[in-house]
Amino acid sequence: MFLGFYTPVLVLQGFCLYHAYQRNSEQRWYWLIIFFPAVGCAIYLYHNFYNRRNIQSIAESVKTVTNSNYRLEQLEKAVRFNNSLANKTMLADAYLHLGRPKEAINLYIDCLQGFMADDPILRMKLLQAYYLDGNHDAVADMGSRLVNEKTFRDTEEGIAYAWSLHHLGRTDEAQAQFEVMDRTFTNYRQRLEYCKFLRLTNQHEALNQKLVELLEEIAHMTSTERRIKRDVIREIKEMNATVSA
Repeated sequence: MFLGFYTPVLVLQGFCLYHAYQRNSEQRWYWLIIFFPAVGCAIYLYHNFYNRRNIQSIAESVKTVTNSNYRLEQLEKAVRFNNSLANKTMLADAYLHLGRPKEAINLYIDCLQGFMADDPILRMKLLQAYYLDGNHDAVADMGSRLVNEKTFRDTEEGIAYAWSLHHLGRTDEAQAQFEVMDRTFTNYRQRLEYCKFLRLTNQHEALNQKLVELLEEIAHMTSTERRIKRDVIREIKEMNATVSA
């Protein structure tokens, strides 16, 4: 009976972690889902799927997680059969997407050997895994090695680096990193996180100016751009409504 209860809870937990990762949710959601699976998943689902249309999409999303678990099993078998760099990287990516950063970290470290020891893409993947694991010291160390890489400047891993610096009390460095990513007509996810940082550090005037700037850019977007960026646009407008209230 207990096994029958825990199996759907584990599937639901996997879905919530996957959804949180895809939406770049705040760290608190990961802890809530991991340490209080049933209650945490219920709260997360209520928070993110409060309208009927979204509720109807949950079943399809759970199917996606089930398929992801099947794919994970196939990737694990592939690594056991052939311990190649490509197979290990794909398995590590799958672990990360399913909210299992520790296993991803071990594989990424194993991949950073020989001619791939300084590969920036692998290092960015490892940085993100450290961030999801809550290891801000490791994120800061890895970020300091990547900060001069052109491929790093406009990535979402740069967000993780900035937030880790802030969590370590290096707030000025965090702000400098956010400012590097603050480029007009692009990097909307990074700039939304910058707004969150400005709010958290009580820089209200700068926050208001940044939101006005973002909303003006959104107003000049084409319908195609708005559709592609609809999630981050919605979050920007929600933050502006909260700040303006």
